[in-house]
Amino acid sequence: MKRIERWILIYNPTAGSFRPKTLEGIQRALHGAGIRSEAVETAQAGHAEELSRGLSGADRVACYSGDGTLNEVATGLLGRDMPIAFLPGGTANVMAHELGLPRDPVRAALALARGCPRPVHPGRIGTRVFLLMAGLGFDAAAVRRVSPSLKAWAGRAAYVWSGMQALSEPCPRLRLTGGDGTRLEAGWIVAARARHYGGPFVVHPAAGLESPALGIAAVGAGHLLPFLAGNLGLGLSCSRPGRRLLQQTRVVVDAEQPVPLQLDGDYRGRDTHFEIAIAERAVQLCFPAP
Repeated sequence: MKRIERWILIYNPTAGSFRPKTLEGIQRALHGAGIRSEAVETAQAGHAEELSRGLSGADRVACYSGDGTLNEVATGLLGRDMPIAFLPGGTANVMAHELGLPRDPVRAALALARGCPRPVHPGRIGTRVFLLMAGLGFDAAAVRRVSPSLKAWAGRAAYVWSGMQALSEPCPRLRLTGGDGTRLEAGWIVAARARHYGGPFVVHPAAGLESPALGIAAVGAGHLLPFLAGNLGLGLSCSRPGRRLLQQTRVVVDAEQPVPLQLDGDYRGRDTHFEIAIAERAVQLCFPAP
C-alpha cells in the first residue's frame, strides 16, 4: 500500500485572502490525494518562523498565507530538507505568479502534491533572507504606510494608495557597489530573486528563483513615477533612461541617511548600510507538476 504522507499546514488567519472554508477545502483535497494534513495557526508576526524551526516528522510544510508568512517559514527551514509548498492566501501572492500556480489555493495544493521540491537559494541581507525581493527606499516606505484594516478591506489597492503617499517623501541617494566593481546611484533599489513584483508585474526579466545571481533594478529619483506607471503598470520595457538592470551575486548599498527596507512585502526597519547577497544555504521549495 502507498504510504500516507503527512503535511503540516501553517496558515495565517489575517492574510489578505484567507478564508476558513478554503482551509477546510484544502484539507479535504489533500485527504483525497492521500495526504494527511495538520493545520497550525499563526498568532502574530514571527510566529511562522518559530513554528517552522520546531517542526519534525512531516513530509512537507504547506503555507496557506501571503508572501510575508512564506518568508518566515523559509527562514525557519533554511538549510533543512523539509519541502515548502506555497498556497496563495495573501494580497499580492507574488510567489504564486512566479511558480505559475493556480490562484485558487485548493487547486494549488493539488498541483504541488504532484510536484517536486527543488533547492532554491534565497537572497540574504544581514541575517535575514528573502525569497522574492528586497526593496530599499520607495516601496519599503509604501509598505510601512499600509494600514492592516485598509489592506483587509481594499486588498492590493491599499498598496497603491500608500505608494502614492510614499512618492511625496524625500528620496535619499543610494550608492550601490556591485561585486564586479560596478558603481551607480539611485533613488530606489530592488534586489530580486523573482521576476514578478506586486503580483503579475515584472521588475527584472532576468531574475529567477533558480538564477545564480540577484536581479538588481535601480531607478533614479526622478524616474520613479514613469517606472511605476510604465514598467510595473503597463509592462513596458525595463531598459529605459533612468533605470539600470544588473545581475550580481553580491552588492553593497550605502545611503546618506537611514532608508526603509522591505523583505518579501514586509517592512523591516531603516538603516544606512546594506550588504545583499545570495544565501549560502537553500530551502526546498515545491514547484507544481507540469
